[in-house]
Amino acid sequence: MKTKRTSLEDIAKAVGVSKATVSFVLNGKGDEFNISKEKQKLIQDTAKEMLYVPNFFAKSLRQGETKTVGLVVSDISNPFYAELCKTIQEELHKKGYNVFIVNTDEDKELEKILMRELFQRSVDGMIISPSNRIDSLIPILHETHIPVVFADRQGDENADFVGVDNFKEAKKLVYSFSKQPNKLAVVLKSNSMVITLEERIQGAEAACKELGIPMELVQLPTDPKQVDKKIKSLTEKGFDSFLVLNNVVVLKILAGLKNNGIELGTQARMICFDDDEAFAFVDPPITALRQPIVEIGIHAVDRLFDRLKESHKPGKHDLRKCELVIRKSH
Repeated sequence: MKTKRTSLEDIAKAVGVSKATVSFVLNGKGDEFNISKEKQKLIQDTAKEMLYVPNFFAKSLRQGETKTVGLVVSDISNPFYAELCKTIQEELHKKGYNVFIVNTDEDKELEKILMRELFQRSVDGMIISPSNRIDSLIPILHETHIPVVFADRQGDENADFVGVDNFKEAKKLVYSFSKQPNKLAVVLKSNSMVITLEERIQGAEAACKELGIPMELVQLPTDPKQVDKKIKSLTEKGFDSFLVLNNVVVLKILAGLKNNGIELGTQARMICFDDDEAFAFVDPPITALRQPIVEIGIHAVDRLFDRLKESHKPGKHDLRKCELVIRKSH
């Protein structure tokens, strides 16, 4: 059976004082209102005995802020976003804030619903790694005046953003192969096309055009047998290099190469845009671009707090540097 939550009025009756007196003491204002130390201790001890829990939303309403930030991510199962969430939560905790994390699973309609639910919870600000483009989100963002910072995936040139230059970094990766590719397969998972991937594709296309390298965009099937067939078809067509745009498909490509008797590092080469701790332990180890996830999280929080202080300044784009981790697959 559910028991009734202890209220300020319950404590006031138990101690024999007014509800206002209890409120003053439990909000640390006992001395300010000349309440004796003995009475303050009695009220505090009684609150503990009665298992009193402050009403968070009522307190927030009085103070005009909730000390909470909404964090919207597109796929929390992705190691990138898991680390980003961890970093942002830790940084907010240091500043005395809590975080509501919502996962959209790349569902654009769910994202809109969850964003509105966060607004209804009166979050003080929001950090978003969106599935939708900014034009779809603007009507929702205009429903509230809270500050918003985009992380990893940008909104537009006027919105605060912390992330990397996907175009520039992908372009550099094409130049980073130990031997210039005869033909380059640019690979991503099936049915995956968000703004960051589009920017990476454009960067790879620009580099291939400059170097005169034939390029094919490959959306890898989910069925392992179809992956094997796709890898075989690509290698038979002369594709000897793979630029993988997100790390979730690397193991599938490795399996496809192995099942077709193709040795990575000699007969074929691979660079992945996103690093993964497992890449150092496969044979051969995978050369990959390491994004500054912790930096992105820290600076996204810092930018949000700057915006909380000053809401009229133009948005800033804070582009962080990546690191190419050289191993043996490229």
